[in-house]
Amino acid sequence: MREIKFIAYIKDEGRLLNVNLIDFDDEYVRVWDEYGENEEEWFLNDCELTQYTGLKDVNGVEIYEGDILQDPDDEGFCYEVEYDYGRFSCGDNDLIDCLGCNVVGNRFENSELLEAD
Repeated sequence: MREIKFIAYIKDEGRLLNVNLIDFDDEYVRVWDEYGENEEEWFLNDCELTQYTGLKDVNGVEIYEGDILQDPDDEGFCYEVEYDYGRFSCGDNDLIDCLGCNVVGNRFENSELLEAD
């Protein structure tokens, strides 16, 4: 069984923060600040949640939906991790086939990596 974790991208502030509570009834999330010291609360419509895939890249970095992976064996092309039809994918492949890749960023902070393709 994989660990269930989320991060939240705070749209107006351009920050990615670790989620520690999602309240769907009151429509807010509780997150840790960048330093992991203080909790903040944000309305769900002010952020975008992305889910942990349960997998890590070749360097041990956790892979989240929206992360950008680079395949050093494929001329350095970058692929976004997506969740669709009940599975995580990377480009046209299952995510499990992309585990030789490195997380080089995410679609929120590094979208230019995807535009280069």
